[in-house]
Amino acid sequence: MDVTRTKRVIYSSLAVIALGVATFFVYRAFFQTVEEAARPEEQRVTGRVPVTGTPGETAGEELKETERPEISGEPEPILAALADFPVVSLALNPAGDKVLFYKKDGGGLFTSDFSGKNQEKISNLTIVGLIEALWTKTGDRAAVFYLDRDTLKGFIQVGTSSVTALPQDIKSFSWSPDGKSLTYLTHRDARLNLIITDSSGRNPKTLYSTLILDAQISWITPDRIAFQTAPSGLAEGFLFTLSRSSGILARTLGPLFGLTSLWSPDGSRVLIASTDSNGRNIGLTLHDSSGKSLFNLTPSTLPEKCFWAKTNEIYCAVPQTILVGAVWPDDYLRGEVNTSDRIVLFNLEKKTVTEILSSDLDVSSIVVSKNQDYLFFIDREDGIPWSLKLK
Repeated sequence: MDVTRTKRVIYSSLAVIALGVATFFVYRAFFQTVEEAARPEEQRVTGRVPVTGTPGETAGEELKETERPEISGEPEPILAALADFPVVSLALNPAGDKVLFYKKDGGGLFTSDFSGKNQEKISNLTIVGLIEALWTKTGDRAAVFYLDRDTLKGFIQVGTSSVTALPQDIKSFSWSPDGKSLTYLTHRDARLNLIITDSSGRNPKTLYSTLILDAQISWITPDRIAFQTAPSGLAEGFLFTLSRSSGILARTLGPLFGLTSLWSPDGSRVLIASTDSNGRNIGLTLHDSSGKSLFNLTPSTLPEKCFWAKTNEIYCAVPQTILVGAVWPDDYLRGEVNTSDRIVLFNLEKKTVTEILSSDLDVSSIVVSKNQDYLFFIDREDGIPWSLKLK
């Protein structure tokens, strides 16, 4: 998580809202009309209610075409809203049978079954200015961040209790793969310092210090932590990995314009998006842990809109149209651009891509159930969480 960028989003959004609203409605009125007219009838979207798409989209030269099954009758209703209010962060509970999320207004912690029919508030802790909550993979605890005037603050929450306050103005944060430790970045003496603590935020130790002043971290294996420089389509970006045992920081990728990344659960592969020097022409590529390119993926999207279900399977939300003139990923990360997405499944072993859903929602924060029978996401435009039953 890059919490510095999150603060910039809050402030810049207020400054551009007037222009953004006008641009948004012009874009939606023109481009979506063209898009809807060209889409087959059974794939169209009415209002804000998505319908299922047709599986079996081709994914370019590198991916084979899957079979296109016949569709008869009315499409099965497979979507359900998990809440009728904006939320922050989605995760599965430790048992893996319910979805956890925080209410954006006030920060109450809620749980819901997969259908969205049974919802329960499990914590009355009030969090004003809630920005983000980052969960461990097991869903047993979360790092919660909020804005107190101009200061970014955070704490560790286990179950329904607040345990430990985190240092102020953390720049980026990540849990270890086993959830037993955590790491974050702070500025000190004109350097960026990597701090490691136990899972309650206690016993901090400085593991590494660097002159890279703006980066995001991801703890990808027990020994390796990845550093990604701040992404911009107008600047060259780099991806590094730090070995805890040797203390060596090695360059994995770069320079690449618009570089963003998402590592596989076992740290053996990384999904990379990049652009040209103008922040356009997004490309999506799979690399091994050394940075070697394996193959391209199409259609393209941002790794932030993807979720690794397995080492060889990735669910992604893919924009159906790209706003002409937008700079990627800058404008999207600042909230100046919203997308209408279709959800697809990349099978990296078979090199196929299957369309799961076509919608007019800006899909973000994807989480997939352990059995891959449900997919959950947040509509980034209004903050509503959704449950998608997978066939």
